[in-house]
Amino acid sequence: MTRSDAIIYEVILALTQAEGIDPEELPYSLSEYVEPELLIKTVSGRMNGELTFTVPDHEVTVTSDGEIYIDRMRFREVAASHSTSRLPPSFGTDPMRLQFQEFIDRLPCTVYQSRNEPGWPIEFISNHCRELTGYEPNAFVVGGVTFGFDLIHPDDRKRVAEIAQKALRNGEVFSVVYRLLTADNSEKWVLETGTGIYYGETPTHFVGVIIDISTLRNDVSLANEIQQMSE
Repeated sequence: MTRSDAIIYEVILALTQAEGIDPEELPYSLSEYVEPELLIKTVSGRMNGELTFTVPDHEVTVTSDGEIYIDRMRFREVAASHSTSRLPPSFGTDPMRLQFQEFIDRLPCTVYQSRNEPGWPIEFISNHCRELTGYEPNAFVVGGVTFGFDLIHPDDRKRVAEIAQKALRNGEVFSVVYRLLTADNSEKWVLETGTGIYYGETPTHFVGVIIDISTLRNDVSLANEIQQMSE
C-alpha cells in the first residue's frame, strides 16, 4: 500500500482514536464528508497546500506532507493524549453535500464508485451496502473488502469482469446479473449497472448501482428465456 493509498485509513484511525473507538465502530463513512480522491491527491503531490474538512464533532486537516490534524491537534498527539478537553464541535459540512448523501442513502439500491483495478477497490459506497452485503461502508473504503475478490461469486467473477471491461473499451454502459456473497456467506442475486469514468481515453473508475433481485430471480430467468426465444 502506497503512502497516498494509506492516508484514507490513517484519517479514520486518527478519528477513531480521538473518539476512543475501534475503526469498524466509526458510525459514518469518511466518503460522506470528503472525496477520497482529494485526500490521495493532497498527499501524492497533485494538490498544493492542505485539505481541511469537517466530520461530526471534528475538524480534520491533511497536509501535503501527509500529516493529519484532528481539531488542530496532530494525529500522533491525538493518539498519545488522554485528555477529554476538545475544541467545540464543528458541523460546517456543506448542506448540499449532506442533502445529496441523504438522497443517495434513501435509494433502494447500493450506489458506488470504484477504481478500475484488480478487485475494483471501492472509493465510495452508499449506506445501503449494509442491507445488501452485511458490511459497513468503511469496510470497503479502508477495510480491504472488495466486490471483485470478496463478494462476487467465484463462478461469476470472470464473466462479470469480461462484460464490464468490454463496456469500458466501447464507452458503453454495462448491466450484468450475478451472485453476491454477503458477510455471513449467504448468497444473493443482484443486478449491477455501471459505466466508466475516463481520464483522457483511459478508464480509471467505475460508477454504478447494484440492486438485490433475489426475490425476482424467477422472473429474470423467464425474461431471459423469452428474449433468447425472440432472437
